[in-house]
Amino acid sequence: MLTSTRRAVLRGVGVATAVGVAGCAGGGDGGVSGSDYPAMDEWLTETEVGAATDSYDGQVTDRTGSDTVTVAVGAEGNGGYFVFDPPALLVSTGTTVEFSWTGRGNPHNVEAERAEQIGESDYEFSSGEAEGGEGVKFTQTMDRAGVALYHCEPHLSLGMKGGIAVE
Repeated sequence: MLTSTRRAVLRGVGVATAVGVAGCAGGGDGGVSGSDYPAMDEWLTETEVGAATDSYDGQVTDRTGSDTVTVAVGAEGNGGYFVFDPPALLVSTGTTVEFSWTGRGNPHNVEAERAEQIGESDYEFSSGEAEGGEGVKFTQTMDRAGVALYHCEPHLSLGMKGGIAVE
């Protein structure tokens, strides 16, 4: 009797340990709260500069530990194809973010200009003039801790905004 009880306990401990390890070993693919990054949260929800983006639900997509992360440019939302997906992203220092055009929603660009955003943006970058078509790409390496607040210039008034927190 004692042996079977001990085996049952050990089996239960083994299952609990496996479940716990699986929950922790997600590789940074879950979400974290946008309230942990107030400048980014404000940028995505405020209407002082452009519209709020309807694709942001208050969660930040965690991709820490990834070498390269892709953000879709022209995903569906904001009344058409006027969304960055994901709109809010958390990455590690040194991660390369590849902005990849979907080919939908008219020409887009990616602009991070401190003068055009409220909040504290620690990055400035630009993909240049708005371009259309699937397969257009722009990469930005996130080389230091901080927050990048960006938008699509032609569609800022529709809420086409994004943010990247870099740790």
